[in-house]
Amino acid sequence: VGEKSRIATIYAVDELLTPEPGRSGTRAHFPILRYKYALGDESYVGAILTGRELENSFNRVVGTDASIRMTASSTLDAQALFSQSKATDVADRMDGHSISFEYNHGSRDLDFIIGTNKVSQNFSSETGYVTRTGILSFNAFARPKFYPGDFLRRVDVLLQTNGTRDELSNLWETSNEISVTSIFSGGQNSRFSYFHSTEIFLGERFKTDGFLVSGGGQFTNEINLSLQYRRANAIFFSATPYQGRGSRATASLVFQPWSQLEINSSITYVDFFRSSDNERIYEYPIGRLRLTYQLNKYLFVRGIAEFNKFRRTLLNDFLASFTYIPGTVFHLGYGRLYERLRWENTAYVNDDDFFETRRGFFFKLSYLWRS
Repeated sequence: VGEKSRIATIYAVDELLTPEPGRSGTRAHFPILRYKYALGDESYVGAILTGRELENSFNRVVGTDASIRMTASSTLDAQALFSQSKATDVADRMDGHSISFEYNHGSRDLDFIIGTNKVSQNFSSETGYVTRTGILSFNAFARPKFYPGDFLRRVDVLLQTNGTRDELSNLWETSNEISVTSIFSGGQNSRFSYFHSTEIFLGERFKTDGFLVSGGGQFTNEINLSLQYRRANAIFFSATPYQGRGSRATASLVFQPWSQLEINSSITYVDFFRSSDNERIYEYPIGRLRLTYQLNKYLFVRGIAEFNKFRRTLLNDFLASFTYIPGTVFHLGYGRLYERLRWENTAYVNDDDFFETRRGFFFKLSYLWRS
């Protein structure tokens, strides 16, 4: 195909363990084809074709993309995808599209992005992942960078705006953020962000604005610490959503007193309050501890303990792993789950104490044969 051309292809057949509702067939066929043609200076044009084929239903996507280097520090990216889908044996064919353009600039003193994206309601890609359909969005991002001195190595000021129209509700949602990130000489960093934003869910617009504060880094050869706190308006996602607000706080510590031992601990706390009456709907604290000891270059052991207050569970796992050479590995593991439950007559009921409800054991052996 020539030095500048590249072709990659995959064809897979997936045997369905259970029938899919409204679809006949026991095997799904996945053809995937990718073509790229190099234009020079890191620029290219390409094409892609993917599909998922059953007996009387299908999903097919075909499209083209390009990345053109405009200058040494900027590129123009574009993509156009078109889909055809027949969701069930008797459904009508649905056509959709996804089109995007984006201009990127990145240099020592300034990064910025300007772009737009249009995804129709009927666009579908069963061989990939589509986060959201039925939107038209515009975004702009600018990050000037400053270099004050030896102690404060760099300061990034981020300005970002995004507007998205939801086709189903014909409403606009917005996301605007300003943040300052500082990078210090010792490897530490801090960030302060404020965002003014809204989000559309089930045809209704909700507030999601708030602020975020974070910091951390490598403080000594043995200690790495990071902290983050976010407080913002939020949505309770359900069939009947409502406005709320919540907090999220995380703290993690990595302690390595010597090269063979690493202690990794973290605490996460999340809560949510309903705005109309200030009632706390949930709180979700999770604590996790992981210890890893490397006995030698072949063998390490690891233990994990996790406490989940919301689910009322305590988990502990143990793993021993022996790697002779890459590809020749032996794993041996054991785990237990404790819950604040007890068996009473014919069912589990809540209890104040932890009782073991599950335990598991596994081993895995792989051997690399070289001829």
